Amino acid sequence: MNRFSEYIIPFNSYSNGHHQFEYELGEAFFEQFPENEIKQPRIRIQVEMIRQDRQLEFDFMVSGSVFLPCDRCLEDYEQPVDARYKLYAKFGSGRNDEEFDVIWIPQESLQVDLSQYFYEYVVLSLPMRKVHPDGKNGKPSCNPEMLDLLDHLSVTK
Repeated sequence: MNRFSEYIIPFNSYSNGHHQFEYELGEAFFEQFPENEIKQPRIRIQVEMIRQDRQLEFDFMVSGSVFLPCDRCLEDYEQPVDARYKLYAKFGSGRNDEEFDVIWIPQESLQVDLSQYFYEYVVLSLPMRKVHPDGKNGKPSCNPEMLDLLDHLSVTK
């Protein structure tokens, strides 16, 4: 049995037109990707699939929050996640490396597994520099002891 079977859409059983799906991603989902730093995920992904004769069009709306280790003080902080992505699945055996939002599905396929795209879209939604947000006073809300230590160890003052 596929560990991500609940994220497989049997598109062949749907008629042409718009179809809605909704998924909740938690700890169990992200544990399947050992290279991630995500903790305590509360992610909701809404998917709109537009089925057509020659392609599928997916619109992903990703929202929620995750906990990440801060790049500055190493303590976990809550990071909101809110993004939207499009993916086109074309039937056939074509390939174009310049189209990052297009996948090719063999003509005889009856389903598509979206789990890898869910993971990638959540990760793409995260900032490159992961730090605690600034407090109301405009100063970093990181662990003050760690900030003092970093300031003390800093070569450039």
